Amino acid sequence: MDVKDVVRIFRFISIALYLVIIVITVILGAVALYLAIRDIASLMPFSSISDLKILSALSAVFLVVIALEFVDMFLEYIRSGTVVVDLVLAVVLTAISRELLLYIASPSGSLDYGILLVMSILILALAYWLVNRAKAISHTS
Repeated sequence: MDVKDVVRIFRFISIALYLVIIVITVILGAVALYLAIRDIASLMPFSSISDLKILSALSAVFLVVIALEFVDMFLEYIRSGTVVVDLVLAVVLTAISRELLLYIASPSGSLDYGILLVMSILILALAYWLVNRAKAISHTS
């Protein structure tokens, strides 16, 4: 067995594991979708809507988006065989944005943590923009 065969076997194992992870992520995404629908349905008696209920529903929707972005990221990795940095940044940016929503919904959090979340979002947004700008420049050259 030469090196190419070993690499091919490990690549196959890697793809199989990623497919298992994708299935698990889809299942968790479906559960998150159920939770989002439940939270949105709980808003229906419009007389009892509060900002905390809206933030909770948005947080649940963000979970669905994060699951979808994970699946997209894993599929792209399987297709290209490389980590797609802008997709990773998008997932992390969405997750930290969700965390900021949860922080806003619970006033008991420390101010330092809120500042850390906001700064993280700004830095990740800048990194995302720079990666996409670099991609655009490399495609035009």
